[in-house]
Amino acid sequence: MLDVLLPTTDAGVAAQFALLLVVALTAGWFARHNKDVLRLVVGLTLLLAGLMAVRAIH
Repeated sequence: MLDVLLPTTDAGVAAQFALLLVVALTAGWFARHNKDVLRLVVGLTLLLAGLMAVRAIH
């Protein structure tokens, strides 16, 4: 389970980022009529992408 959450290879990180984009776009599409939920989806996506960027830099 730890390998899924914290991949050690570049291919694993790319797959994790691609999965994040797919999930975020799907959730955004379902939440497009409710602005509050859409803001939540965008905020969580930015938070997770930011955490991935910090982990990549570190």
